[in-house]
Amino acid sequence: MGYKKSFSEVDSKYWADYKVRLSKAQGVQDVKKIFSMVIADIVKEVEPDLNPIYTEFGGDFELVLGNEEAKYKVSPKIDEDPNYRSLVEYSDLPAIIERYADMGVNKIIHLGTKEDAENGKKIIH
Repeated sequence: MGYKKSFSEVDSKYWADYKVRLSKAQGVQDVKKIFSMVIADIVKEVEPDLNPIYTEFGGDFELVLGNEEAKYKVSPKIDEDPNYRSLVEYSDLPAIIERYADMGVNKIIHLGTKEDAENGKKIIH
């Protein structure tokens, strides 16, 4: 096993803000946007040469729903970059991204059950 580089300091810098932002998310698109933006910022900080992007409707890191094996996907531009491959193999970055993805997917599931409950309510005038 090779040398493992830890980015726990960078993780702790973003984690609290991520939790607050997710708690205020109003819908699935908000959660996906927050995840994509925060992960892009983290990756930019640990490896500026990768320069991941984030746009209004997606980015280089996106949440994936309904897949138990992978809760996020990485764009080919980033995934095929040797700098990113090195981070995946020799650092804790994948575990950090996985933790953010877990929280994002859980928030989406929570929003879905909340919306189902609200749709069942009757409005009486």
